[in-house]
Amino acid sequence: MRSRPHLPNFIGVGPTRTGSTWLHGVLMRRACLPAHVKETWFFDRYYEKGLNWYQSLFNDCSSPLVGEIGPTYFASPLARGRIAHDLPQCKILCVLRNPAERAYSWFRMQRRIRAIRDSFEATLTTNTDPQLHEANRYARRICEWRESFGVENVGVFFYDDLLANPQAFTDAVTRFLGCGSVPLTPQLLRHLIKNEATRDCRNPTIAYAGHRLRRWLWSHRQGALVNRLDRYGLWRFCFGGGVIFAPLGTATDRSLRTAYRSEIEELESLCNRDLSAWK
Repeated sequence: MRSRPHLPNFIGVGPTRTGSTWLHGVLMRRACLPAHVKETWFFDRYYEKGLNWYQSLFNDCSSPLVGEIGPTYFASPLARGRIAHDLPQCKILCVLRNPAERAYSWFRMQRRIRAIRDSFEATLTTNTDPQLHEANRYARRICEWRESFGVENVGVFFYDDLLANPQAFTDAVTRFLGCGSVPLTPQLLRHLIKNEATRDCRNPTIAYAGHRLRRWLWSHRQGALVNRLDRYGLWRFCFGGGVIFAPLGTATDRSLRTAYRSEIEELESLCNRDLSAWK
């Protein structure tokens, strides 16, 4: 199954805000994932570092199942092409969420680290980050991934199922990857964090400085230090403590559902799935 030693035979490509933290926490029980870091951003941000650099992230792997969770890859044609070139036999794992909810969840996370300063409504109009709109064009993106890797190698799962029955969702993912099931004991469930941003930051300047510092540490392979600072509470201090985000406004929610209706209906046909709740 593996195309190279110590390189992934599966990648969870996202999109963002669809349970990637959950997936990472579950799959680390069965697979070899990059040490000290959830996302490598290799195929979209750090490709110039070279495949040897990427392979070094998996040098300690002994499991036959090797992978990473890279949710920013989903909407990136560049990342998709690079993965197809370097890991042509790779299995691709996608988890899809109500696009209106996913977009607002992405906005809250970006707002909390001060990568965005506008309101959500203004962001929808002016922001061109592919993680906002392009990542919501699920049917189009799934067709592209299937074209690159084959229908049988692209697993499509739904965030709704994770919320409804975490164990059944986990079992479906592990069956697709061809590994043993991960029993979700109460203790494990308590430690699988759903990484939703429910509050804004307390101080925009501190939040942005923290964001830049954390990104710099990640790019220099200091994931262990990032995790240590997390345990010390630095990131909670930088990014938390502000006002609670308001629920998604009814008018904005309705507008987004209308905007993505045709894409959702195409996805229903592709996956033979009733997604009326999203419309």
